[in-house]
Amino acid sequence: MIPQSFWPGKSVVVTGGSSGIGLAVARGAAAAGARVGLLARTETPLEAASAAIRAAGGVAEWAACDVGDAPRVADAVADLERRLGGVDVAVASAGIHRTSWPLDARTAAEVIGINFGGCMNLAAAVLPGMLSRGRGRFCGIASIAGVVGLPGNAAYCASKAAVIAFLESLRLDAAPAGVLVTTVLPGVVDTPMITDAERRAGGVVSAADAAHAILSGIARGRPEIWFPRRTAMLARLARSLPPAIRDAVLRGRPRLEESPRPP
Repeated sequence: MIPQSFWPGKSVVVTGGSSGIGLAVARGAAAAGARVGLLARTETPLEAASAAIRAAGGVAEWAACDVGDAPRVADAVADLERRLGGVDVAVASAGIHRTSWPLDARTAAEVIGINFGGCMNLAAAVLPGMLSRGRGRFCGIASIAGVVGLPGNAAYCASKAAVIAFLESLRLDAAPAGVLVTTVLPGVVDTPMITDAERRAGGVVSAADAAHAILSGIARGRPEIWFPRRTAMLARLARSLPPAIRDAVLRGRPRLEESPRPP
């Protein structure tokens, strides 16, 4: 159960809020009584997502920006704060995947710029207000892929490993000022970037179930949220194996599909 007493009246901003995990988180937060602000790159899906939340009885606003552009993220957050109030909870969910083999530096930079840069830019935009108020919660969507390398995923895994390390450090700095930081490490979530082979392998989590775990963890102030349990256990086990054995095991993993640039 999502702790219902936490969310009513909260101002919540979500990047990648027009699709996937981000949209599911926004819907769940709005259903629990929060005012939600959606950030993504393209206006049309943002308008549609916000309208759907309002039609269900929730409060939703939106602002378009590229999460990789720090000044635009700051402006978009400021715009949403004028309409929704100071941000109580921020969720950095925007992300993409691009195949990293053969390696292309420009493509890798795009993945890292959105997946890690987007998280960092949102944190830079919301933390000053949270720190001045002495309260707030910041959540970043990393991945179990940030714990172990996967074939064809060098840039994606690196971007998620960066998110994990960034949020670990941020948590140490922000906690004394009353701001809690949560790192989410999901396994395979059913989005367009996974393959049919991964779906057949099992252990796939729906976006709605992922959002439930994320919202529950944020409300409880958990520093890390891992799911599903079996995938989390396997990742930790793989990390503990000798490199030669770990490489042999992981080399046969199905590769992710390339995802479109986030809307």
